[in-house]
Amino acid sequence: MNEQIANEVNKILNLSTDLLNDFFGKFKPISINKGGYFLTEGQLCRNIALLTKGAFYSYYQKDGKDIIEDFCLEGCFLADYPAFINNTTAKKNFKALENAQLFTISKKDLNELYLSNSQYERAGRLIAEFLFTGWESKLRDNIFLSPTERYEKLITSRPDIVQRVPQYLIASFLNITPQYLSQIRRK
Repeated sequence: MNEQIANEVNKILNLSTDLLNDFFGKFKPISINKGGYFLTEGQLCRNIALLTKGAFYSYYQKDGKDIIEDFCLEGCFLADYPAFINNTTAKKNFKALENAQLFTISKKDLNELYLSNSQYERAGRLIAEFLFTGWESKLRDNIFLSPTERYEKLITSRPDIVQRVPQYLIASFLNITPQYLSQIRRK
């Protein structure tokens, strides 16, 4: 596990070094090539992944179109969390924008960790809260901010996205057309 990623994740989890090492010891490494998927709609969501190298985007399919939910760079957790919790099929997809390395943990292994020490259960709650606040923030932004304000917030808070993600995906994420994004960028 990349030490920098572990330190970033531990800012959320706040585990002792021993507990953090045990926590990450349960994760299994996988690689996914650019264009490959971590999870697709209709597939059972049995694992949560921590992205340690590369980039993904998550999206829903509606009327044959990809609706971008978010972008995931190093240090991001990937899962259709409601599907993971409820042992149901995923409603969204995670596609690799770059060759990627991830560490995954199954629901069974995660539950065993939760039972072994209350600090792990607390860490799981903190991850869930982190994911929830991110989704809530995007929802509020879509309601209250103009497309220009959403773009400005994106380039300020997540400048790597603009460098690593194609503009048409950024436009979908902002819920605007690529042409409108070009107009915003020109201004």
